[in-house]
Amino acid sequence: MFITTHAVLGALIAQQVPGNPFAALVLGIASHFISDIIPHGDTNLYKDYVSGRRVKSSIAYVTIDGILTTLFVLFLFNLGLGDSKLAITMGIVGGVLPDFLVGIYEVLRIPGLKWFHRLHFFFHNMVSERHDMTFASGFAMQVMFLAGLLSLIV
Repeated sequence: MFITTHAVLGALIAQQVPGNPFAALVLGIASHFISDIIPHGDTNLYKDYVSGRRVKSSIAYVTIDGILTTLFVLFLFNLGLGDSKLAITMGIVGGVLPDFLVGIYEVLRIPGLKWFHRLHFFFHNMVSERHDMTFASGFAMQVMFLAGLLSLIV
């Protein structure tokens, strides 16, 4: 999933537990793993990155997604969230943390994160390794999913 999608989902879940930032964090993390089970068209992008092919396009994809996530967070916090800012922040952090840790592992190869990398891809590849969709279809599906989530937030 897009980092942006994980962030929006984490924010939406956090709105359900506005007085409990810890629950928002934990639920954000859980939502990341659950939503990664849904095939979303980026399996080949990751395989190309790992194999050394299309590394620049993979990095560009992540960079653009990170910028869009930052813009979403800025937009969200300019809406005036009332008393739930900390919970929403923690929901967003939980939603994006797994991909952040995977990225750290990919770059630095910290041995203590290897188990987490495997856990992440266990969920990510649970269905998509056998039944993934094209990148274009996954992109379209996520844009629609993202629009639906945003309509629930604003």
